[in-house]
Order: sequence, then C-alpha cells, then structure tokens
Amino acid sequence: MKKNLANAIKKARQAKAHVTRFAAGSYLVVTTEGHRYTVRFKFRNGLRYGRCNCAAGARSIPCKHLVKAAFVDSALTGYPMEA
Repeated sequence: MKKNLANAIKKARQAKAHVTRFAAGSYLVVTTEGHRYTVRFKFRNGLRYGRCNCAAGARSIPCKHLVKAAFVDSALTGYPMEA
C-alpha cells in the first residue's frame, strides 16, 4: 500500500489537473484530457479517509486524483497530509 501511495504522489506531482470543491469533503478533479473524477473524504475515529471513483479508486488503490484533492482539502480544512 505504501508503494502505491508513493506512486500516486509522484504521478500527482507531474499531473496537471483542476480540482474544484463542490461540497464539504467532496471534490471534482478534471484532467487535461477532460476526464472527470469525484473524490470524497470522510472522517472516522479522528482519521480522514478518501475515495476516488476512478478505476484504481474502485479497487481501493491510492490514485493521483485522490492525492491532488487531498492537497486542496488539507489547504482548505487545515487537516494535515498524512499517509
């Protein structure tokens, strides 16, 4: 899982995508190719969990869309980026 997250972070740094918050904890990520993904964050037991509706997210694998949205969510909420 750590390797998957490291790969997602690396890809997120290189990817160009637009992230828009449309509700508390919910983000729309649009890639330069025009693909649209929804990322949602929830808190359980004091921890933040995120889920993306892309193919990797459907298999519970961290993706670049989740990482991009997490950066924005952290900036807006002040909740730290942690793995």
